Amino acid sequence: MKKPEEQFWEWFKKKSNQFYYFEKNQSTLFQSLKTELDKIDPNLVFEFSPILEDGKREFVISADGIRESFPSVINLANNAPNMDLWKIVAFRQPKKEVSQITYENLNIKLDDIFFKYGKNNGKIDLELNIRGFQESPEWTAAVFIILDNVLGEYDTEMNLSYIDKKELDEKEVNSLFPITDLPKIIHNYKLEYSN
Repeated sequence: MKKPEEQFWEWFKKKSNQFYYFEKNQSTLFQSLKTELDKIDPNLVFEFSPILEDGKREFVISADGIRESFPSVINLANNAPNMDLWKIVAFRQPKKEVSQITYENLNIKLDDIFFKYGKNNGKIDLELNIRGFQESPEWTAAVFIILDNVLGEYDTEMNLSYIDKKELDEKEVNSLFPITDLPKIIHNYKLEYSN
């Protein structure tokens, strides 16, 4: 019997043209795709990119930040066949062009986010200082979306040991790092820690 990953990719390949032009029938197609992903792991979610310059779309497979499901993402992506119209991507990747995110009623600019950090056994303890921050479920979700955009889903989960959030005190700005420095700091610490 075939592995669930193989069955999934056989199913997707048969429908890959329909998914490539998903805008024509989005809700039905996305529902069927989620149903098939659920057979592998109910935490899996996905994103499709716009059509890229090379004519392909990216099919991003994500665990939605749930670390226990990371092996499912890796396994599914590693079993993906080559397809002319698709590039399969494991985990949400950092997006260099993002300068703000909108989530529910929040509109947060990356320029309004600063941080300080501590080194913790190969991981980073992170304190985010955010202009206008208030403790709420919307803010918590928005912060994870921001971190996914800045670091990518995998690095957010695997390289941060904890994340604290507080409202920015303007008097402290000069002693903090801008959020856009975070990938470089994590990269440098990983190199330092592994040596």
